[in-house]
This record gives sequence, structure tokens and C-alpha cells, in this order.
Amino acid sequence: MITVTKEVLMDYGTKVFEAVGVSHDEAEWVTDCLVRSNLKGVDSHGVQHVPRYAGDVRNGKTTPGAQIKMLKESSSISIVDGHEGFGYSIARQAMELTMKKAKQTGVAFTGIQRLGHIGRVGRWVEMAIENDMIGIASQPGGIYVTPWGGIDRKLPINPVGVAIPTGSGSPFIIDFSLGPVAGGRLSILKTRGQQVPPGWLIDDEGNPTQDPEYGSTKGAQLPLGQAGLGYKGYALSMVLSVLTGALIGAYEQDAHRPSGVFLGALDIGSFLPIEEFKRNMDDMVADIKSSRLGKGFDSILIPGEPEYIEEQKRLKTGIPLDDEIWENLMNEAKNVGLDPSSFPVKSGGEVNHPSYTLKQQY
Repeated sequence: MITVTKEVLMDYGTKVFEAVGVSHDEAEWVTDCLVRSNLKGVDSHGVQHVPRYAGDVRNGKTTPGAQIKMLKESSSISIVDGHEGFGYSIARQAMELTMKKAKQTGVAFTGIQRLGHIGRVGRWVEMAIENDMIGIASQPGGIYVTPWGGIDRKLPINPVGVAIPTGSGSPFIIDFSLGPVAGGRLSILKTRGQQVPPGWLIDDEGNPTQDPEYGSTKGAQLPLGQAGLGYKGYALSMVLSVLTGALIGAYEQDAHRPSGVFLGALDIGSFLPIEEFKRNMDDMVADIKSSRLGKGFDSILIPGEPEYIEEQKRLKTGIPLDDEIWENLMNEAKNVGLDPSSFPVKSGGEVNHPSYTLKQQY
């Protein structure tokens, strides 16, 4: 592995996107979203996507500078067209609109049609907590998951994010898919020659497998849930498919799949004073953390706290990346006429983020 600083990755991504015709401001914003994912240890949604996004701009699949167009609107509801723009830019515009409406009405929701990949859904709910709101976000993602009782890929992986402010320490942020593993993480596991835990994937014939070659382009992922409880993840996945598809008019009839983004914001101040709410949250968190510890654990973390801790660490020590990923990034730099030597790195690095190391303990 190699280790690279936030600043070098920001410089790299911004310059690559500018080289394919993206404005400086948009190039910097998209790169910032990707680098934030790496800082939080969510490497599956980080800078490894820069070459793919740059290619999408080159081949006309993504339109830089696109602006949302209102299709339907009320005081608390918006349906917008993203004109195949960068998902990061379109989702930003839509979330800003959603929060503006929520400030006026207390609660607001926005559905987005026709936009590119929005990456880590946690980024959009983070925008809400920065404004003392509760944020909600979901998108379909790839069709990776089999329905309960089936063996064919029929359901999107359906990542969902919810962010809630706290008074101190880490905010409460959930950001996970309703399949067991992101496609980007499967790619990283394949790069590292690692297997997935039992009970996550099946092959093309429905047999259990731990090979990360399955779960995205072939085979299928099983619905989220402990053994025998996958019907719960399956049911929630269908609900999210409705919110990101049929409800907002972003549904591919021929493919029978949702294709949009669903965003929501709740203005906490419309319910009760924000400081009272934050005190309530801190009291709840303190009570949860007071539980006796299970075997193999040295602390209880709230959702979002592992990423919060990892971000503080990586800001100081740098971001570890696999050699193969860095090689792909540098090949893209050469493709657009940039000098790879202008992006310095250090040899070595390790990944010990809890989302990669603790999932087999329960």
C-alpha cells in the first residue's frame, strides 16, 4: 500500500476533472466528496472512482455544469430533473433546496430524476446536520440483491443515510446499504485477495460463496439480516425502491428498477429548541454507551463514530490506498496529460477501520 495526504488527492482529482472539461469549482466539489469518503475510511466510495467519472465526461454520459430543473413543486415537495449532471453537484443543489423548504415548513422532501452517481449517501445527510436538521437520503445503486427466497439479482443495493445532530462528540450518522456489501468494497476485497464472511453472497446457482468475484456482476447478494432474518432487509429494500422510483417518477419500466434519488430534511427547531434536542441526544448516547461490553469490544460506538474517529486519524497520518488503485489513478493522470510525479506519496500503510475489521465479531 501507499499513503497519500488529503491535499495531494484534492490536487489530483481537481486537475483530472479540469483536464476533461469540468469547471474548477465543480471539479473541486466532486473531488472533495470523494476524498471525504477516503478520510472516513469508506474507501469503496473514494478517489478510486475518479477515472470512471472522468471517462463518463469524455464519452458524454455525464454533463458538467448541469443545473436542476423543477418538474413539480409544492411548499414541501419537489421533483427535479438532474439533466444527467454530476450526481454530486445535482444532489447538492437538491439538498440545498430541500433544506430551504424545510426551514419554512418543518419537513421537506425532494425526488431527483436523471443524474449521475451520487457516491456515499452520507454526504447529503451531513449537509443537514451542518444546518441543525435531520437529513434523510437514499438512492437505488446497482441491482445486486436477491429477494428473500430467490437466487436472481432483482433488487438494488439501496443505500440509505440518516444524520442527526448531537450536542458533543460525533454526530449520529447511519449510511449503509440493504445488501451486505457495497460493490466498490467487493472490488477492493478482490484487489486484496480477501474473501467475504459466510452468509453474504451466493453464486449463479444459489450456492453460498465467499468469493468477492460474486455479488455485483454475477451471483447475488443476500438481503440484509442475520441468518434466517433476511426477509427484514428484503422488505425495507422494497420500501426504498418505491421512494427512489415509483413515488418520484424515476422508474425504468423496461428494467423494472428505480433510478432516482430521494432526499429529506426535518428542521429540528420546528419541533423543539435545538439545544434541548441536542441535550436529549447526548443523554441517550450516554445511556447507550453505559452498557456492559461484549467479548472482543473495548468500547461502544454510535453510528457514524467509527468514521468520525478514522477521519481525525487520517487527517494526521494520511490516507492509505492499495498499490493497484494508485496505479490506476496515475494512469488516468497520464491519460489527461498530467505528470504523476507531481502527486507525491509515501510507501506503506494499513487499513484498520472498524467497518472492515469488526463485522465478523457478531
